[in-house]
Amino acid sequence: MRPITVVVSAVLPALLVLPACSQVNELTPVSGDTITSVRNATYDVLVEQQVPILEAPVCAVNEAGFTCIGSTIDGSEIRSTASGTTPIDLVVEVDGQSIFTGTVQDVLDAALLEAS
Repeated sequence: MRPITVVVSAVLPALLVLPACSQVNELTPVSGDTITSVRNATYDVLVEQQVPILEAPVCAVNEAGFTCIGSTIDGSEIRSTASGTTPIDLVVEVDGQSIFTGTVQDVLDAALLEAS
């Protein structure tokens, strides 16, 4: 075997594994904790309802569960609230008007079905 062939055959498998590692790291947030699930479900509802987002909602823990607040392009407030209990009840509002009431799991399950 020529020296260049030996180097390529030794390095190529390592290079093929690297993209897989970064892909696994990218999937980690999808399977994150409860606040990540609430945030992802809120985003999914906003995209599904075609809400024009200026500032993506930022989620925080509070005494009742979770609250996520952002804004639309026209300055309307985006607010989602989620219970701290299981199943996690979710309400998403734009400018005080409810655009979704259901559970976080329902939203995530629907998004998973659409992706498959």
